[in-house]
Amino acid sequence: MKGNSRRIKQRRKRGIRLLALAILLICGIRLLGWMSEGSSGKLGNLTWQESGVPAGYIDEEDANLVKPQKRSENEVRSYIKKLAKKDKAYKEIYENYDAYPEQLLAALCSNPEMIDFVKDYSDAAHEVQGGFTRAERKEKLPLLIQWDERWGYAPYGNSNVGLSGCAPTCLSMVVLALTGDTLATPDQIAAFAAEHGYYEENTGTSWIFFTQGCEHFGVHGQEISLDEGVIRKHLQQGEPVVCSMRPGDFTSGGHFIVLAGESEDGRIIVHDPNSRKRSKVLWDYETLEPQIKNLWSFSK
Repeated sequence: MKGNSRRIKQRRKRGIRLLALAILLICGIRLLGWMSEGSSGKLGNLTWQESGVPAGYIDEEDANLVKPQKRSENEVRSYIKKLAKKDKAYKEIYENYDAYPEQLLAALCSNPEMIDFVKDYSDAAHEVQGGFTRAERKEKLPLLIQWDERWGYAPYGNSNVGLSGCAPTCLSMVVLALTGDTLATPDQIAAFAAEHGYYEENTGTSWIFFTQGCEHFGVHGQEISLDEGVIRKHLQQGEPVVCSMRPGDFTSGGHFIVLAGESEDGRIIVHDPNSRKRSKVLWDYETLEPQIKNLWSFSK
């Protein structure tokens, strides 16, 4: 009996020690998590640094951005010729200058990020090459680029998605983020917009596309006021905001961008479908406000 009692006591002691170790382990893991969150933190799919700037983002003054500008046909040709003396890709384009639409070359002059899209234009099958990547499907709100060769050559209006598809690309980001619909790629949304009269010749995508046409893709869009408090409220609720932009930092004519969120210091995270570089800049609200013509928030 004494032997059994001793064994029972030993088992209890081992059990108590194991339980204590388990509690210490759990507390340690939680403490490490708390310390990590305090120094870097997370919001959505972004990792935040101590400064409050998401990893991979930069301040506007450090970005060396060049504002888009309108150029005449002669100015476009002269600019491409100048760049061709320094860059083989531009040289290839200049040597085959007449094979490219003037509108495409003008866009390249304001956005060197498009160089591969433009260079491949004459050789491309001008067909859709693929859908979303696994990483894009996992992101809370992915950045999609209108001139991505997966869909940029698809027709839209009197040109293609790469040149005129900023609105369908913005809505594609919103739909994927809110519904997870992997079929709502920029080319598919552009095709729907064109087929149902949401594209206006010589004007672009109609604003009503963001309150009517979007319903087809399972999201609700509402026009909101250009008010800082209103915009921030929607962003804090996880509702992306699409903006129609005046000439300025993002366009020399007209353009659409997505306001995707805020940094910890209150700057705005922008997803510009025409530029990865501008999409990695944190924007002050005061910089964006005078450039916004109209805006819509989206919810499921």
